[in-house]
Amino acid sequence: MTHHEAEDKKVVLKIFKHKIRVKSVKIDGLRRVKEDVIVPHLKPMLKANNLTALLGLINTTNENLDTLDAFDKIDFSIDHLGRNSDNVNEVSLRISVCEARRHKLGMNVSSDKGLNDGNFNMFYTARNLFGRLESLRVNYVRGTKISDGCSVIFDKPYFSKNKSSFKMGVSKENMLNRTANYMTSDVKSSAVYQMDLLGGKSELTAEALWQQIHGGNVAMKIREEFGHHLKCALRHKYVRDTRDDTLVATTGSRHSIETELAGFMGDVNHLKIDLESQFNAKLLLGYSGALSLRAGLIHELSENRRTWITDKFFCGGPGSVRGFYEDGVGRPLGGTMHWGAGLSLSRNLPFSPHIWGLGKFMKIHHFVNAGNLGNNKNDLMVDPRLSVGTGIIMKIVNVRMEINYAVPLRYKPSDVVNHGLQFGIGINFM
Repeated sequence: MTHHEAEDKKVVLKIFKHKIRVKSVKIDGLRRVKEDVIVPHLKPMLKANNLTALLGLINTTNENLDTLDAFDKIDFSIDHLGRNSDNVNEVSLRISVCEARRHKLGMNVSSDKGLNDGNFNMFYTARNLFGRLESLRVNYVRGTKISDGCSVIFDKPYFSKNKSSFKMGVSKENMLNRTANYMTSDVKSSAVYQMDLLGGKSELTAEALWQQIHGGNVAMKIREEFGHHLKCALRHKYVRDTRDDTLVATTGSRHSIETELAGFMGDVNHLKIDLESQFNAKLLLGYSGALSLRAGLIHELSENRRTWITDKFFCGGPGSVRGFYEDGVGRPLGGTMHWGAGLSLSRNLPFSPHIWGLGKFMKIHHFVNAGNLGNNKNDLMVDPRLSVGTGIIMKIVNVRMEINYAVPLRYKPSDVVNHGLQFGIGINFM
């Protein structure tokens, strides 16, 4: 570095450390969005006392405004107003925004119903209905598990410290259970309140479900459940996720607990609890380890009203105990109790990221899975299923894909095992 370059660097650093005072913040371009939605995101910039701090706060504010999904374009400019009586530079901030289109029509492909599930969605969204980012979404879906369905959802965010929102929706879905060969036709209405809580996300749902179970050639025990059912339930779910990657994590943990109380009206009356935990850590030789634990319980609260097959637990498949077909453990009736455990070691493939880009999204992993289900405590401890194997993990866009070779070590004759290659795609794996 030459002498002149060194002097220029000192001058630049001195400018960035000069004391400043943000005198005003002006917003241009607001049409429907109310100012009280934006102002809480702008207040921190008024506390900046030098240019370095101000630029950092501008970057944070830009990210916060972008997450509102209300603007297509956000520009910041700084105007120097001169020095005040205390010899401090006064500046004015100007923010120019271009609001996003209120009406949006589109389509996408998603995977949100579980493993090996793909949905094609067509949707219409009306945004910012009343000026505070309210939205109305109408969705039509066809998929591998949802043969067809439609929904209407109204979303109202609340701009508080816990980032809460309120949703109301109605939907109708026809779903096919491929493993047991029956169909369900659901008409559902729900109200959902979401908020940040204790470093995680809390979701409280009140739901009314009218469901018809029907189908063709099925087991007699399932045929006995055919007909119309009504369930009114209150459900709470809490998730705390500190993983560095939601699909292929190397550090951090994820914990979730979901509790459902059904029986206010209808022919379903139970308390259902489902727990999941995953711990991830970096190990030696480039490996990372993952320990996954799952457990669930359904306690029927009335002898006159029972738990139907659509609420029961199932086990087996590429997302739980590998080496079995989907819901292959205890098929086809499921159980009111279950547990599962998985231990996995993974590392990057020995490819440079520049060789076709393979090193960026592919890993090799080795796993041990165990689990069981039943209708009482003794069932859970008798003949637990066990499998081992190895395979390839691929992270593609927002889903995880696995191609594994699995070997079931312990199983029952009634189980549907998958000894050999097994394919899985989804977002939640054990």
